[in-house]
Amino acid sequence: MPDEPRELELKYRIDSEPDYLRIVDSLPAAPERADSSLRNYYFDTQSYLLSRSQGMLRLRQGRAVVLCFKKGGEREGSPGFFDVVEVEGEVRKELLEEALAQPDVLLREPHPAIHSVLKHYGQIELEPIGYLDTLRRYRLHEGRLLECDEVTYPDGSRAFEVEVETTRPEDTRKALLRIFDELGISASPQRHSKLQGLLRKDGILP
Repeated sequence: MPDEPRELELKYRIDSEPDYLRIVDSLPAAPERADSSLRNYYFDTQSYLLSRSQGMLRLRQGRAVVLCFKKGGEREGSPGFFDVVEVEGEVRKELLEEALAQPDVLLREPHPAIHSVLKHYGQIELEPIGYLDTLRRYRLHEGRLLECDEVTYPDGSRAFEVEVETTRPEDTRKALLRIFDELGISASPQRHSKLQGLLRKDGILP
């Protein structure tokens, strides 16, 4: 198959809700990018084959239902900068309910994300492994689009992140650090994905 698209993204973890809200309240909203409430459902094998090899298969429910496969992680030597295969696209809304009841229906879906799953892992048996909610707020700074995420886990705990897609991570890092310094924000490079954070909370990943 053709080369798979990649997502290049710098991520920072924000240490507290007040710091997160200070960013959201201090930066201008992105025009025509309304806040998004997203529920993310994850699928894997019983042995967590995908998750243990930096893979992820997700159905995201928002204004539409989006099927996504990712594989990869943090680029060595660049803390918080993730360089991953990302293949995604909308699917029919009924697929979500079908997949939660019978996960292997996903592998029969004629979708580029599933083509990538089969390319990397072959025929596997899927099951739901968890979900989390994301409230995404879009902000602008120096021409960059910041995705400011408030993540809520099933146990009610929350985490806060800022993500920026970029091909120049160190320039973007300097810009983010300027924002954090000017606003008095406590933040550090995010070293794992949202799914990895969920599985770490559940004791499945170290």
